[in-house]
Amino acid sequence: MRTTLPAFTIALLAVTAAVDAQSAKTPREVRPDRAATSTLSGTVVSDDEEARPLRHARVMCSAAELASGLTTVTDDNGRFRFERLPAGRFTVRAVRPGWIETVYGARPSRRSGVPIALADGQSLAIVIRMPRGAVITGTVLDLGGQPAVGAGVAAMRYAIVGGERRLMSFGVPSVTDDRGVYRIYGLPPGDFVVAAAGSPARAGGPATSVRLTTDLDVHHARTAAPQMPPPPDRHVTFALTYFPGTTYAAQAARVSLRAGDERTGIDFALQLVPVAAVDGYVSNRDGPSPAGVQVTLLASGGDIGEFPLESLRTTTTAADGSFSLAGVSPGQYTLLARANAPVQWASAQIAVEGDRVSGVSLSLAPALTITGAVRFEGERLRPPSPTSIRVGLRPLQSRGSVGISPPEVTAGADGRFTIAGVTPGVYRLTASFPGSANPEGWSLRSALIGRQDTLDLPVTIAPGLAPPQASIVFADRSSSLAGAITLAADHAATDYTIVLFPAEAGLRVPESRRTRAVRPSSDGTFAISHLPAGDYLVTVLDDVDEGEWVDPAFLERIAPAAIRIAIADGEQKFQALRIARN
Repeated sequence: MRTTLPAFTIALLAVTAAVDAQSAKTPREVRPDRAATSTLSGTVVSDDEEARPLRHARVMCSAAELASGLTTVTDDNGRFRFERLPAGRFTVRAVRPGWIETVYGARPSRRSGVPIALADGQSLAIVIRMPRGAVITGTVLDLGGQPAVGAGVAAMRYAIVGGERRLMSFGVPSVTDDRGVYRIYGLPPGDFVVAAAGSPARAGGPATSVRLTTDLDVHHARTAAPQMPPPPDRHVTFALTYFPGTTYAAQAARVSLRAGDERTGIDFALQLVPVAAVDGYVSNRDGPSPAGVQVTLLASGGDIGEFPLESLRTTTTAADGSFSLAGVSPGQYTLLARANAPVQWASAQIAVEGDRVSGVSLSLAPALTITGAVRFEGERLRPPSPTSIRVGLRPLQSRGSVGISPPEVTAGADGRFTIAGVTPGVYRLTASFPGSANPEGWSLRSALIGRQDTLDLPVTIAPGLAPPQASIVFADRSSSLAGAITLAADHAATDYTIVLFPAEAGLRVPESRRTRAVRPSSDGTFAISHLPAGDYLVTVLDDVDEGEWVDPAFLERIAPAAIRIAIADGEQKFQALRIARN
């Protein structure tokens, strides 16, 4: 599998960016001409040496200028057509079972596509080339060499999610038949690991365990006196097993695929792991908690990705505050207790290694409350009613951390809001106009808790400390960056990615609103809207994986070759970029 560093090295050797001194230019009004007189048509064909039309492919067209996306289906000749479109930048994607979902202009298929620029009254025809999906097939056996019937099997590979490298499922997962045979299809090219779980019904529920009979059990049954205690029970279950037969993702073999490949013979056997019970008590200041307190067990480590198994388990307490969870596989977990009316919480970290974990104590503490106000900073527009604003607190889930999002609230007529039931964790404060209530021209400028703008850096809410006041600001002006990217011969360059990120390294965090990546439109133009003011770095890459730019380490590596620009508050900045190949 291609690693990040070689890709970055190739990009630097292949691309250099020079900035034309055009930052003083003022672009035309950002709002497009909304006359719906344009037409976009095309053909979907197979990405083969002898391309053939693909019928019954679903084609979707989306753009900021459209109230909702448009969908059509190709005819017997693979043709599609969208009429009465406004001028704007359109993204077109095609989907067909067994083929790789493809965005127009994407190369290779994993990358984002090229937006299509349409002028008022323009008619444009395009061709979308869809690669056939690859296939992985094989047989899953149990330890006795018999077919493992009903096992869930998925092909996974690493992807950047929320700034973290995680195993994610690709293609269409499979369930083994009565022969233990599985078939995963619709896979893009690349390197994959194949994983199987004993039963797909186990995801989110208790492991189906059996008692393991050992030589010690047999010896005790044959020779032990009646008064001698029997050996302790040992229960096992089939673990998440990776090809060629390991329970550790790092030891999994890679299966390399090209477009349309069919890899057969990916056979392996499920492995057993010990499971154990976890039990304990939930209490509050007055003694045992009331019955019905929800206790959640969450996996807090490992490559669980989209194949959760034990990643989420729930139960409720009995009348004496006790709880018990059976069939827990080895691993690191967080136990989280939550009671309502009033909201209280407790959590504990535990490690399960095959032996019973008893006596876990969870002592409930009152949840926290955040109060604040919404205000509007308008220069051109009349402020809407604050009651149209929904305010929420979004937890940042990362490996080893757990957060629960409290319900969203509506601001009052005076703009004030209160978010109750907040448990300690790492959060971002958010605010929006729900549904069709969003008036044009207003954008979220800042969402502070204390002095920290959580839109830039998340805030940590600690237990036992009252959170500081919150402040949310909407403004009727926002900054943007627009421009055009051209080759040295003044030809539009579309097969590149423009990456914009903050010059200050401390602001390069996962899911940052200051880090953006766009592909230029078919005419070489690009636009990035709703940017906060500040100093930025911009660079142009010709080899970057989808989502790779959210990794702070990747941004650190490309920073030396980037160009520094400043964007003022409310500025509509224009920047031309010229590519010179070495």
